[in-house]
Amino acid sequence: MRDFLAHPNGHKSVPEPAREVPVLAECDVAVFGGGPAGVCAAAAAGRAGKQVVLVERYGFLGGMATAADVNVLHSLYGTDRKTRVIGGLAEEIIRRLQQRGAARNTNPAGESGGWIICSETAKFVLDDLVIGSGVRLLLHTWLADVIRDGRRIAAALVEGKSGRGAILANVYVDGTGDADLIRRAGVQTQLGDGQGRCQPPSLCFRVGGCKAGAVGLRGVQAELFKTPMDYNGQPYPTFLWGNPGIWDSREHMLAGTRVLGVNLADSTDLTRAEVEARYQLRWVLERLKAMPGWEDCYLVDVAAQIGGRESHRILADHQLTREEVLGGESFPDAVAQGTYPIDIHNPEGPGILFEHLDGTWNRIGGDGSSQQGRWDGQPAGAPPRGTLCYQVPYRSLVPRDLDNVLAAGRCAGANHDAAGAIRVMVNCMQLGQAAGAAAAITPPGASVRQVDAGQVQERLIEDDVPLRLAR
Repeated sequence: MRDFLAHPNGHKSVPEPAREVPVLAECDVAVFGGGPAGVCAAAAAGRAGKQVVLVERYGFLGGMATAADVNVLHSLYGTDRKTRVIGGLAEEIIRRLQQRGAARNTNPAGESGGWIICSETAKFVLDDLVIGSGVRLLLHTWLADVIRDGRRIAAALVEGKSGRGAILANVYVDGTGDADLIRRAGVQTQLGDGQGRCQPPSLCFRVGGCKAGAVGLRGVQAELFKTPMDYNGQPYPTFLWGNPGIWDSREHMLAGTRVLGVNLADSTDLTRAEVEARYQLRWVLERLKAMPGWEDCYLVDVAAQIGGRESHRILADHQLTREEVLGGESFPDAVAQGTYPIDIHNPEGPGILFEHLDGTWNRIGGDGSSQQGRWDGQPAGAPPRGTLCYQVPYRSLVPRDLDNVLAAGRCAGANHDAAGAIRVMVNCMQLGQAAGAAAAITPPGASVRQVDAGQVQERLIEDDVPLRLAR
């Protein structure tokens, strides 16, 4: 594919003149990023009676759930499919979607499965949630820079239609996904697997006109893998997955693209990812129409942005590990729980690896083939492990080198493998709610690490979060 990118000149710079910047807002809590984590952080702090400003770059909220068309929220239940381990704002959002007919559980006999949602309706639901919590919204507004004073952020500079302005807050919450706020403070982060390799992003799209009995997605993937892609001659690199539409069974959301070797926190890489993903999408769509049951399919829409899985994460007071996730480690300062497996999309080619809490793993290849085994060293026929869920401690939200900032969502402190589990949206919602609850009880001028995690837990439990506390 031809080089269409404008590459930055690393040898030139221009001076930016000093200027006075108007203060747009002074608040208790400023949240950056209106995705699942940021929305829940803002709502939690707002409901606690704090003055909250939420800054979002798009004209709507939802992040990956809306802008990236990711229409699935994973299970709220433990591995036994009986014990509720996630509640609070994550569950409230699902209930609000249900009331609009815009959420359906994948388990027809109950609610223990994941939830297929309508991404467009989610925009309305999240507006209602945030505005109803007393939060001040700044849409179409970008984080530009921060002013740092020692271990504290003194101001965040934003850019919008009205020009540049400053936001002053007691606590700042980074819900950007890529740790944009924290990186602009000059704090070291971890990129991908520590070697700079990140789980690749996917551009989601929706197609209509799929017939009953059409070839399944595993079969579609196997066919796509047989022929090199026309735009670059490379094999199809994607683990293809998708979901039927919430109202029309002939419509499907497909995560049918994957762009390798990109850092989504780099403008040049992000541009390449968006454009290359659309080249891939066109190739997939044409090939799809040659498969039984997909002959009449047509493009309904393409997500407004590529869906990111991994980029920068904070170096936190506690870095969550693979062993802690798979072993179901309990923490005295736990603020979130989950059961979604470690899910690693191959950073260098096709295939995906899942490691489950029951002790098993499975790997799906580019040709749709599947391998299974045990990660815990037990024989294939051994009983499943009894791990109900894993936990994330409050310390994983606290950057080592900053005192008035919390990280929420996929930029929280975790290693590459653990991040593959906690990055999904129901987990990001929990991390956001915890960050908002902690920010709300941080005294003026105090450090977020001085906050009593027990008080945060009490607030979460009051808000119907079913934490299993280690005593």
